[in-house]
Formats: sequence, C-alpha cells, structure tokens
Amino acid sequence: MSFFKRVTLTVSSQLEQMIGEIENHDAVVEAGIRESRRLYAKAKVRHARMRQDGERLRRKLDGLRADERTWRERALRCDAKGEGEGEEKALACLSRAKRAGSQAESLAETYRRHAEVERHLGREIDGLRQRVETLEHRRALMRSREATADASARIRETDSGTLLDLNDTFERWEIRLTEAELTTDSICDNDPFEAEFAADEERASLRAELEALRRDPEEKSGGVR
Repeated sequence: MSFFKRVTLTVSSQLEQMIGEIENHDAVVEAGIRESRRLYAKAKVRHARMRQDGERLRRKLDGLRADERTWRERALRCDAKGEGEGEEKALACLSRAKRAGSQAESLAETYRRHAEVERHLGREIDGLRQRVETLEHRRALMRSREATADASARIRETDSGTLLDLNDTFERWEIRLTEAELTTDSICDNDPFEAEFAADEERASLRAELEALRRDPEEKSGGVR
C-alpha cells in the first residue's frame, strides 16, 4: 500500500470516529423513523385512493356486462317477432350488446392491471409498516442499552472516587451525628431536680468528712494524755 493510500485511510478513519462521537444517534434515528412514518402514511393514502378507483372500475365493468346481457335478451325478444322491423331491432340490440361486451373486455384488462398495482402497493405498505415497527423496536432497545451503560459508568465512577468519595461522606455524617448525640446527652444530663439531690448528697459527704477531721485531733490529744 502506498504512503498516500495509508494517509487517506488514516484520515478517513479518524473522520469517521469524530463523526461517530459528535453524532446524536437518537436524533438521527428519530428523523429516520419520522421519514419512514411519512412514507408509510403517504403510501396508505395512495392505496386507499387506488382501492376506491378499483371499486369504481369494478362497478363500471359489472354495468357493462349487465348491459351486454340486457341487449342480447332484447335482441332475442325482437327476433322472435319475425322478419322486418323485429329483425332490424334485434340486429341493433345485438350491435349494442357486442359494443358493451367489447368495452367490458377492454375495461376488464384495465381492472386486472389496476388490481395488480394495488396488490403490489399493498405489499409495499406492509413492508413499510414492518420497517417502522423494526426501527421503533431497535430504537427502544438501543435507548435501554444506553441508559444501562450510562448507569454502569456512573456507578464505576462513584466507586473509583472520581465523582464522589462516599467513605469521606459517611465519616463526616457520622461525626455530625456523634456531635448531635453528645449535645443531646449533655442537655439530658442537666436535670435540676437530680442536681439538687446530688448537691445535698455531696454537702452531706463533705460534712461527714469534716466531722471526721474534727474528731481525729481530739482522739490524738486524748491519747497523749
């Protein structure tokens, strides 16, 4: 491979990578789905119109065939009257019957081709419908995969500490709760009623100790005598 080709391939791959990174895939897919829906709706409208046209052709064809039968029946009735005026009318009726039959044959061919086009368009519409459903299903699947991948990436970032150090957060939380608990305990300890008893008990203890000190010198002096 020549140097120029290698450079061209390298630049092309880099451009494709850049386009893939900056491309809003969801928006591109959404635009494609909207276009497919538009084509599907347009085809459905055309198909409905073709069905209406086909129905009109069928009614006209049925009318021509009915006219052919009617004129043939009239020709038979006129011919039954014998030669002369009856025969002339029979020939005229038969001529109109043949003309109606010829028109019916031509219209039948037109109706046949119209029905083929209508069936072909119906198959195309079904294909467009399946395409829209497939695109919507794939879009939903890709959105789910993207959401899962994004959540996994955020969890990994959280675990690695790049976004949030949860250990430090828990430690600060525990310190705050401990401070609050200590403050609550100190408030609960300041019971005036209990403090009054504690003060009396401490005063009594001090008096007892003082009395003991008073007796101790007396005992010592009595022993010396």
